[in-house]
Amino acid sequence: MIARFRISEDDYAGAMKLFVRLTRTRRLLLIAIVAVLVLGALLGGRTLWPVVLVGFVGAGIVVMPIALAPTAARRHYRQYKGMQEAFGAELLDHGLRIESLHGEGTIVWENILQWRQNDRFVLVYVMPRLFHVLPKSVVEQGFDMPALIERLGRQVGPEA
Repeated sequence: MIARFRISEDDYAGAMKLFVRLTRTRRLLLIAIVAVLVLGALLGGRTLWPVVLVGFVGAGIVVMPIALAPTAARRHYRQYKGMQEAFGAELLDHGLRIESLHGEGTIVWENILQWRQNDRFVLVYVMPRLFHVLPKSVVEQGFDMPALIERLGRQVGPEA
């Protein structure tokens, strides 16, 4: 059964927040770096302050795209007319079928690089920066979201 849905501007911004979310490892690494910088500022005296300042600027550069992602996503959504149209999704034994007004295709499990989810979306990555957005609200259309998540976990691996 094909579930039909539209991605709103808010949905797209929310999906982009999920896309830029730091993985657990990167989050721990960032926390460790900030902790070292704070300790350096507190214990190193004035001679280390320029180094600490540069470190905080670097950490800010890492975090800034995460903070700006929703704003950029809203602008991109308004420019990307294809994202504003209706989509369809169907769960198949060998993959996930996605369709729009301009085309359709089946992503076989072997060609899915990774996946990610939150309470609103499942992102299915076919490349490191290219993914399909499936809103979890498609369950109202009869789409079996628990089965998709189970198959992604089994066929692709754990959530990224």
